[in-house]
Amino acid sequence: MNYSLKLLSEQSFGPGHYPACGIESPDGRVVVSVGIAPEHKPYSLYSKDGGVSFDRLEDAPRSTRVPFIRLRDGSYFAVFESNVGFRSIINYEQEKIPFVLAVHRAKSFDDIMNGKVETHFDILDIPDLCVGYGDSNNRHTGCAQTGVIEMSNGDILVMMYGQLKTDRILCPWLKEHGPYDFYLYRTWCIVSHDKGETFEFLTTVADCNTHPIADVNAEGYCETDCVEVEPGHIVAVLRTGGHEIYSPLYVAHSYDFGKTWEAPYTVNDWGVWPRIKKLQDGTLVISSGHIHTFLLFSSDGGITWSEACILEECDGKWGQSCSGYNYITESGPGELTLVFDDPKEGIAEGDAFPRRIYVRRYAVEKSN
Repeated sequence: MNYSLKLLSEQSFGPGHYPACGIESPDGRVVVSVGIAPEHKPYSLYSKDGGVSFDRLEDAPRSTRVPFIRLRDGSYFAVFESNVGFRSIINYEQEKIPFVLAVHRAKSFDDIMNGKVETHFDILDIPDLCVGYGDSNNRHTGCAQTGVIEMSNGDILVMMYGQLKTDRILCPWLKEHGPYDFYLYRTWCIVSHDKGETFEFLTTVADCNTHPIADVNAEGYCETDCVEVEPGHIVAVLRTGGHEIYSPLYVAHSYDFGKTWEAPYTVNDWGVWPRIKKLQDGTLVISSGHIHTFLLFSSDGGITWSEACILEECDGKWGQSCSGYNYITESGPGELTLVFDDPKEGIAEGDAFPRRIYVRRYAVEKSN
């Protein structure tokens, strides 16, 4: 199957980047948070028509910056970012490193928009978890944010990434340019059998010891998103590159609710923070970027993927490129809306912070 895109509408919203966190309501409301530089005032984008059009929303509550998913009971659920107990750990070499997971709940979309969110913390035992480095010389013990789904069996699956004690493959690029010892990431998943009250370690999805990445300067398997395409069949898409390194996006499959995973395989030569979505007609779509904002499509449950549909070309160094952190929603049958950033207009105008926010709506056209 071949895919092409026909532009239906476009909006521009000025300076901003990382528009990756979006929350949707079944009545067609969508809110997407926008990252900004310190000299700019924070804002979000808000749609009342399912992503056909957006307005700028000033001073949205902090709760809209968390990637909530809607559960089948109508409530909203999210986990967010890195180990909230990390800074209290004194001995990084202790035998067990706890991971304290922040779990957020809201009764409705309106409650999220009004900041009415409740948070609790779950202490996880992740075997052999260690204190490692992120890709910005930051110490951490893993991240959990994207790749959160309620599966058809009622369990909640969450993708995480970080380093375990057995992950000892160094990234030469960060050793030279950091300079610090960055060991390549692995992705694992955790699961809740009680609607998100507690979580437990499930298994590794992909690691560089088992599945080496050809580019030795890759960051490892990270920033994973996932979707259930059929009961028990989970498709995950994984980043491996970063900074000035354009190593591939990978896809991996599980057919037993995330308990075991097949070997990951390349679907595009670059990409960060990939987002994957199942459309109403069963088509899968991945959005990503870092260079060249793009979409990938699959008509067979994520087994094979199209060539990249390039939406916006941009091949600059980090900070002079698009972030690649996008949000995608199905704005109607056969239609997609993508929220993304791109720096070219800002660079042309000489801005120190060049990235600008754009919203584009496309018709997806298929041919054999």
